[in-house]
Amino acid sequence: MRKHIFPLIIALLFVTGNVVAHSISRTGPLPEKTPQEIIKDYIKAIGGEEKITGIKTIVLVMEAEIQGMKIEIDTNRDMEGMRLMQQMVVNGSVIQKTVVKNEEGYMSAMGQVKSLSADELETLKTNIYAFPELYYEEMGFTVTKGENATIKGEDAYMLLVTNSAGLESKEYFSVASGLKLKMVADVAGDVEFDDYQEVEGILFPMKVTISNPMLPVPMETHVVSIALNEPLDNSLFE
Repeated sequence: MRKHIFPLIIALLFVTGNVVAHSISRTGPLPEKTPQEIIKDYIKAIGGEEKITGIKTIVLVMEAEIQGMKIEIDTNRDMEGMRLMQQMVVNGSVIQKTVVKNEEGYMSAMGQVKSLSADELETLKTNIYAFPELYYEEMGFTVTKGENATIKGEDAYMLLVTNSAGLESKEYFSVASGLKLKMVADVAGDVEFDDYQEVEGILFPMKVTISNPMLPVPMETHVVSIALNEPLDNSLFE
């Protein structure tokens, strides 16, 4: 169960950010910036540090369709209590649920419940934050500059990000807008972020496309609703 579901969970949790993966090619020289400056530009572009740190909870509802099957993905983040719950619902029934709280977590699917391994827990804890980029240094991440690229026709900086569990991802940020365009990781696959829209002064990607070997075709997800700083029922995290 874990082998097939965990990569999809990770990919979906990168949403807070065409049905085929866009090609990546080298570009010419771009303005020189450090990894810290690129992340700072991104934080500013989506609304600024003050607004982001003002988010205490997020309730996110997304919809997707795979081969005619409609899926609802509900994610509840509690940044103050360091709790996370995500579930996938098909035809009104929960087919998968993931919970992280009190420094432990589990996944349930198809009647099976599995505790998260130490590495899985460390990876999912990162995504309790709506915008983990702001906390990379605090969480012990290593961030270095990679090769510049062109993503969907835009010049982009690439950052190599390694989390405390040793998992590496490539994150691409628009030179023009500062927004995150794409993430590539062995666990999550390719995750593309599009259609940024403002919610209470913060930009969120309303369309996210996930390409992953565990999926028969790339999955295009659309945000249905985002609610910020609403009280969360403790039963969600049981």
